[in-house]
Amino acid sequence: MFKELDLITLTVPTPLNRIWDIPGDSPLLKDGELGEGLLPGDVGTILYVQGNGKAFEVEFLEPSGYSVAIATIYSSEMRPATKYDLGNDRFWKKVQV
Repeated sequence: MFKELDLITLTVPTPLNRIWDIPGDSPLLKDGELGEGLLPGDVGTILYVQGNGKAFEVEFLEPSGYSVAIATIYSSEMRPATKYDLGNDRFWKKVQV
């Protein structure tokens, strides 16, 4: 069972209508428009559990700690993150040299 502050990895793309907070400087935005959105492999942290674990509010962050997006994710759309997911996360790759 997932709980608050667990790291998760998306297994499916997230529909735009469930991405409800995207800061203006988010890497998801290109020229002010939403690009690809959240994709399988993106890693986030559970902020809030809804409906006895059926849905979760998940925040996706850059390594600097800035928010990329907050979205509603269903339990069937995610799995626990592993150390390998953190190395492959696309938001983290942007700052690695």
